[in-house]
Amino acid sequence: MTTSDVLEVIKPGVLTTVQDIGRPGYLADGIPPSGAFDTAALKLANLLVGNDPGDYLLTGDDPGAAGLEMTLRGPTLRALRDTVIAVTGAEMPVTVNGVPAPNWAVVPVRAGDEIVIGSARAGLRGYLAVAGGIDVPLVLGSRATNVRAGLGGVSGRALKAGDSLPGVHGSPDITDRRIRPDRVPVRTNPAELRVVLGPQDHLFTPDSVSAFLSTEWKLSPTSDRMGCRFIGPALTFLPRPEHLTVQAGSDPSNIVDDAICVGSIQVPSGLEPIVMGVDGPSLGGYAKIATVISPDLCRLAQVRPGEPVRFRAVDPDEAHELHLAARAVGTAADLA
Repeated sequence: MTTSDVLEVIKPGVLTTVQDIGRPGYLADGIPPSGAFDTAALKLANLLVGNDPGDYLLTGDDPGAAGLEMTLRGPTLRALRDTVIAVTGAEMPVTVNGVPAPNWAVVPVRAGDEIVIGSARAGLRGYLAVAGGIDVPLVLGSRATNVRAGLGGVSGRALKAGDSLPGVHGSPDITDRRIRPDRVPVRTNPAELRVVLGPQDHLFTPDSVSAFLSTEWKLSPTSDRMGCRFIGPALTFLPRPEHLTVQAGSDPSNIVDDAICVGSIQVPSGLEPIVMGVDGPSLGGYAKIATVISPDLCRLAQVRPGEPVRFRAVDPDEAHELHLAARAVGTAADLA
């Protein structure tokens, strides 16, 4: 494979990082998977430009090609060679040399072209793929960036002006691809996040479990890729057995440290449930009322601060079927 710089960063945007599907398999060592928060959007962007879309967050072993995750407002880039790009995810306007270009479709660019990704009109995170993928070094089998840990991507950080991104030479002759309209995600207001209750829902009062599922929660501005905090009513707990107080602490939400998966919903002190994100920790000592199912992490990734969300309970069998269906994203069937 031939590699050379493919994109230069003129302006970095609010928070732009290199991401692939992530690095599953290291949570036991305290290393989260990271990767694209909206994996479906990145897979579809890679599909458009002829890259490997990868497998699936947490259960696959193929991270796919790396692209850019862009938060709220995208970067201004300069193409350093002829290639093709695609932008998916949040509704971010794209221009090439000032001329509007479509989302969810291949966009040819030539060396020297200026690519501007604007502020999101809807959704929060956009994804840019370039033919061949961004070829930063692999770290633990993935190119995904974890900014908090300084791991992966470009020196473990968000992009900054002056960065040059290396890329494998792809297929710039792919010029007429777009995602089928019925495969482009439809956002609802409020967003619905399906959850499997537990593993500590039994510590909450039945009224609080009902309130959790019936409330229209709002995403707090103090949310990020590590955890998404939701504002709403306080949730209460059943009386605690004495041994739990002795072993875990006096706060009613305290438990003996327990494993956390991406999507786990902790409720510290019964206040502001926190959905753990792709950069979240592997252990925690707060009761978890439910877990967002893996396909709906993509929906969570596109919720903006202040926007409403509702949680809906599904059983594990339904969650598994939805997971299998979501794994199929990123195939030729998605193309128009």
